[in-house]
Amino acid sequence: MGDAMDTDRLLIAASPGERRLARLRAGRLVAYTIERTSQADLVGALCHARVTAVAQALAGAFIAIGGGAVAFLPADEADPARADGTPARPIGAIVTVGQALPVRITRAPMGGKGSRASARLDAADREAALRVPPPALVSPGPGAVARALADPPGAIVTDDPDLAATLRAGFPALAGRIATAPAPLFDAALEEEIEGLGAPEVPLPRGGRLAIAITAAVTTIDIDTGSGGGGGGGGARAVREAANRTGLLEAARQVALRSLSGNIVIDLAGLPGGKGGRAALLAAAEAAFAATVPDARVLGFSRLGLLEVVRPRIHPALAELLGTPASGVVPSPLSEALAAFRAALRLAAEPGAAPRLVASRAVVAAARSGEALAAYAAKAGRPLALVEEPGLPDAAWRVEDGRRR
Repeated sequence: MGDAMDTDRLLIAASPGERRLARLRAGRLVAYTIERTSQADLVGALCHARVTAVAQALAGAFIAIGGGAVAFLPADEADPARADGTPARPIGAIVTVGQALPVRITRAPMGGKGSRASARLDAADREAALRVPPPALVSPGPGAVARALADPPGAIVTDDPDLAATLRAGFPALAGRIATAPAPLFDAALEEEIEGLGAPEVPLPRGGRLAIAITAAVTTIDIDTGSGGGGGGGGARAVREAANRTGLLEAARQVALRSLSGNIVIDLAGLPGGKGGRAALLAAAEAAFAATVPDARVLGFSRLGLLEVVRPRIHPALAELLGTPASGVVPSPLSEALAAFRAALRLAAEPGAAPRLVASRAVVAAARSGEALAAYAAKAGRPLALVEEPGLPDAAWRVEDGRRR
């Protein structure tokens, strides 16, 4: 790969139950996604659905989409014949319980709510769905890798030769850019930055920081000058202005890296008194988000002086995939089990090593669920011994070499 390509690289690290995608431009992380076989988000999937309940109060209907999954169909997306810009009819006038209809999934399950769907399809998709008895998944949506390749990087590097071959066949125009490299594909510095994407704070220059909090209704980002706030007078104002501009750039970057969406408010490190100062900050915010998160809209300042941003909710936040958003992220047992598989594979690469996973009941149960354990055995060439250790906290695990016990 030439230097020009190497400045824009997509790294795809494959491990049992999970693919981790990191995009780097000039060595800087600009996008990060994880894709898990047990947590497919279904966005873009074509389904032949069946209506299971009409919810007048919610202005929509619940539909079975196959495989035991249920999605919500809003009234304004339920009528295939509705012209854009015209009011939606009441949901009860559009669908009835038991009715079958083709739909496409438009939003992944998130925040404890199921997928969202639309029946507003083109004729070809509608005909394809009608050929399959409902309820059924007719065709899956594009996965994280396909979405990443929609904006092709200069180079695509994976540690999975089978995935490389699949990508060359599926994306022939990009075949010359696809290469393989031995694991670990992510170096220590990149792993450390990825680990930080679950933390509630992001350091800024001169002691500043971003504080990020995710709630069901809104994500808040606080820009703080920290101990570098400076003294009084023009010096302090200059520090605040620099912190705000740097903070806005990093806030947009973190929104992209953490897949934050919905309502986002940014509390800046003090606002200038004149309208010209606010207008300059608003322009800086618009430029930062346009360059990094083009599907986000900067709405302006609220009466409380908070900068309001909105981004469509389509895929779940990284924090939700990893575990439970709290003060930072509390990793789920599944996240811990998948991390343990990666550690065990690193040990398994040593000649003669015999990895065993010693973990809490929750982590062992997660390790046994789904296909990841079998995928580990196929990749390592031998099964992974699982040992449940009573009394360990739910998130606790360690990988041992059975030869050294």
